Order: sequence, then structure tokens, then C-alpha cells
Amino acid sequence: METFITISRIVHIIAGSLALLSGLGAILARKKVKVHKPFGKIYLYSMWVIFITAMYLSIYRQSVFLFFIGVFTFHSCITAFRSLKLKKLHLGQKPLKTDWAIEGFNVLACGGLIILGIILLLKNNIEFGIICSVFGVIGIRLSASNIKRLRGKVKGANYWLLSHIGGMLGSYIGAITAFTVNNNRWMGMPQVVAWLAPTLIIVPFIFYEIARFQKSPGIVNQ
Repeated sequence: METFITISRIVHIIAGSLALLSGLGAILARKKVKVHKPFGKIYLYSMWVIFITAMYLSIYRQSVFLFFIGVFTFHSCITAFRSLKLKKLHLGQKPLKTDWAIEGFNVLACGGLIILGIILLLKNNIEFGIICSVFGVIGIRLSASNIKRLRGKVKGANYWLLSHIGGMLGSYIGAITAFTVNNNRWMGMPQVVAWLAPTLIIVPFIFYEIARFQKSPGIVNQ
């Protein structure tokens, strides 16, 4: 058992490193489709491996926190990928049952994060209470936005692209956060900073990218 756990950790770390590198490549090559796509595929496959190993390790460690965070991070990635398959929702395209299941699962996990955060705050574990609560609220808001999109209530012709950009960059925040948290012993940052700094730094970039495409001539407001 210990050998398998060790292998899982090694695979998890390798996949995390690939996600960081391929994700950066996809971001830098976002205007070059032929280069962006291969990086994006490697990133997606890496996130799948990270998710599977994280779920296994969370069960082994009996860590509901790791389980919920794993779902939260992968949700952003998989919904960003699915958005590329759901470009005609405004024309009556029906999402798969899987799409609804993904959102339902994420709502449950993020609801669990919020409850866990409240419990930790009541126990005076302020830092992790804040961390759980913040990510839980963000996850619920993301699912609410996605559910609205799945119901066909969209604005602009490029809604699928905006969802793809926001989701992939959101999941990349998760990859960077995992790196900062796991290496914080050398950085010496407060836990709450290690967990939330990547979000605070990258979210403005997400807003910038989305706003840039919203203002482009290709957007047709409804």
C-alpha cells in the first residue's frame, strides 16, 4: 500500500509540473492556435491525472479538504474544455447530462468547503477557515454562471470562448496554488497568503482577457 501511495504522489507531482509548464505555454501562445492546442491538450491530460491522484490521496489521508479542493480545481478545467463543445447553446443546443452532473458535483463540493470553513472559523482556525470559505464561494459563483450558460441564457456570440478562457485560467490558478503551498516551507509565507495570493494576482488578468474579447468586433450582444 505504501509503495502505491508513493507512486501516486510521484505521478501527482510530475503531472503538476507538466500542468504548470504546458499551461504557461498555452497562455503565452493563446493567439497562435496551432501552438496553443497541443499545449492545451497536454494541460488537460495533466489535470486529469492530478484530479485522479488527488482524489485517491484525499481518500487515503481521509482529508475532506483535499477532496473538495481537488474537485474545485478540476471543475474549472473540465468545464473550460466542455465549453468548446457547447458553442450553440444560444441556438438551442442541449448540454449533456454529464455537464449538469459536473456542476451538481461542484456545487456539493464547494458547499462542503463553505461548511468546513465555517466549522474551522468557529474553532479559531482562522487561516484555513478563510481559505475554505473563499474557494467555496468562488466555486459556487462559477457553477451558478455555468448553469446559466447551460440553460441557454448567454450574452454575446463568443460566450463559449469567454467561458474557456475563464475556466482554464481559473484551473491554472489551482496549479500555481498547489506549487506555492507545497513549497511554502522555503518561502515562509503565511498559509493564507500562500493559498490566496495566486488567485489575487491572476484573477485581474482573467478579467482583462475576458473584457478584451467582450469588446472585440466578434461579440454580438443579445
